[in-house]
Amino acid sequence: MVATSRANGRSRRGRNQVTNLQTQAVVLRDGRTLECLIGDNDADTVLIYCHGTPFPLVPYELFSSMTTERDLQFLGWSRPGYAGSTPHPGRTVRSFAHDAEEVLATIGDKKVIALGWSGGGPHALSLGAVLKDQCAAVVTIGSVAPFDVDDLNWVEGMGPENIEEFELARQGGPAFDAYIAAAMVDLAAMTPDHLVSSMAGLISAVDAASLEEENLATMLAQSAAAGGSGRPDGWIEDDAAFLAPWGFSVADISTPVSLWQGSQDLMVPRTHGEWLATYLPNVTPHLLSDEGHLSLITRHFGAMLDEAKSLGGI
Repeated sequence: MVATSRANGRSRRGRNQVTNLQTQAVVLRDGRTLECLIGDNDADTVLIYCHGTPFPLVPYELFSSMTTERDLQFLGWSRPGYAGSTPHPGRTVRSFAHDAEEVLATIGDKKVIALGWSGGGPHALSLGAVLKDQCAAVVTIGSVAPFDVDDLNWVEGMGPENIEEFELARQGGPAFDAYIAAAMVDLAAMTPDHLVSSMAGLISAVDAASLEEENLATMLAQSAAAGGSGRPDGWIEDDAAFLAPWGFSVADISTPVSLWQGSQDLMVPRTHGEWLATYLPNVTPHLLSDEGHLSLITRHFGAMLDEAKSLGGI
């Protein structure tokens, strides 16, 4: 069941033509609703964009315009518990792929490129693991690696805000709930001018510079405000899913993966990208010494899509 309306964000195709995004409320078989954004161009291949944590999906011109220019149809949704998407307590990373199967059924039989930024990275990988016949390629951008592995210190190299968050997430209980509640108040008040001061321990110099590019600061502030004014469920469920078994092994993903990681990333350290590059069997790694977590988007997004199409034979 799908309810459709025009999104309030519109992106430019070739900076001259307008590409509309539609909002779709997709009702799943179990009665949950996912709040989706989909491009109005009916291409044969769909780019499923998996947003980061703790921000819900908001329209972003760079994403939708570059996707359309490459004859791909943009598709994304706020994960359960974010924005208008129903919470799904106990969900795993693998759960995302099963939700994706139902969303894809509403737009017809199409090939898929899955692209995940930050906390969206594991969810993009789930499509490569589960939708083997439909998912042609996966792109990860500063993706977190699995938590339950022996040869990775998961929080080493993270900014202090993330170290505190995940330590509290592991413990659970009132202290974690209080942390999330206070953080959401800060997110709700976020403005483009206060991103660096509000997230000082997580934003490297190269990432601070990238906020001036491609309206990135505006998009992040809009997404932060949307996340902070909503429910805490999505953020809490994401953290729990990252720290639990994902429901698949990255070593079993035969789908080609284009992996992008910046060495100056204070949100998801370079060691996560190096670990994934070691254990993904069909990976093309880009471990870039002069990039961070945000700068990868503004400076390399088009190249990511081009490589994914090539790897997927599209």
